[in-house]
Amino acid sequence: EKTLCNYLHVKNCVIGNSSRALLYLLLASLKKKESGKRNEVIIPGYTCYSVAAAIARAGLKIKVYDLDPATLQPDINSLKTAVSEKTLAIIAQHLFGIPTPTDKFDEFEKIAQKTGVPLIEDAAQALGGTLSAKPLGTLADFGIYSFGRGKPLPLGCGGALIGKNTSALSNLIPKSTSKGHISLISTFVAQIVSKPFLYWIPEKLPLGLGETIFDTDFHITAMPVLIQKLAQKSMTLLNDLNSHRRRIAKIYEQAFNNKKIIPVPPETLPVYTRFPLIAGISPISKDLKKLGVRRMYPQAILNVDTIKPYLADSQPVTLGALEIAQKLITLPTHKGITQNIAKLIGDKLDTDLHS
Repeated sequence: EKTLCNYLHVKNCVIGNSSRALLYLLLASLKKKESGKRNEVIIPGYTCYSVAAAIARAGLKIKVYDLDPATLQPDINSLKTAVSEKTLAIIAQHLFGIPTPTDKFDEFEKIAQKTGVPLIEDAAQALGGTLSAKPLGTLADFGIYSFGRGKPLPLGCGGALIGKNTSALSNLIPKSTSKGHISLISTFVAQIVSKPFLYWIPEKLPLGLGETIFDTDFHITAMPVLIQKLAQKSMTLLNDLNSHRRRIAKIYEQAFNNKKIIPVPPETLPVYTRFPLIAGISPISKDLKKLGVRRMYPQAILNVDTIKPYLADSQPVTLGALEIAQKLITLPTHKGITQNIAKLIGDKLDTDLHS
């Protein structure tokens, strides 16, 4: 916790076994204070299903705002439409570690303040990125980080929660747990299979390493002690890991000559947990799948059948989120991807897109 606080220049944080567990604890606490008067949480129409799972488990309703498929950035008019007297909290995100720009984030803050609700910054994919030289995740009332597989600090499990109101964090500390040998094994397996020629393994193992599912039945515990120790030592590698991701992203940018590229806002430093492209609806070839090219979340939030029972009434249609779900593909950027592999992926994908 001290290492993370020093890195982020914040006073306090809470760590747990996952970011969704910590988000659940935060939302449950906010719900308790409101005594049921506000019961809706506003989230992006295209986001990780774990965000929706935390809301559902807290007994709250999900409301969505749309995104611009050309930039993956929030549609502020859609956000304004989603806000009501039932709003409990608003969640902004930095998808794939690409920061939400200053003007958009300012709008989020204005809307949250006018509505009288906290703004939660989903920086699960953005640890180490900055907006106007400020660490992502530290800009809102609360910030959430994930240390799961594929995240900037890829420990296989774990998460952190920070907040400007440090007293609010003291009641959100998860209960203690075991030393975490099973979690550590999963972490090392995830690292081993990060090599491109072993990408098929996570999707076959019963470790949940290759899945994106909506599941409200998740554990809520402290971060295992062994994972804490691994995290503390790994923090010294974080900047190098993120620099590697940005170098790989540059290779992809050059391969596509800025076509289909998601723009990076000015005065920001992205992380690129994955490199996103709005490439179309054609199936991804087996060769590219072997190299780690994937679509991301298979459907927009409004279209996931298991999430529908938890949606608030009168949801607007999120056409941008729907288009993203249909056309987005993502390219790997982690330390297992060398510059030569990135060039190979870029060449193969460029050929497929033009065939």
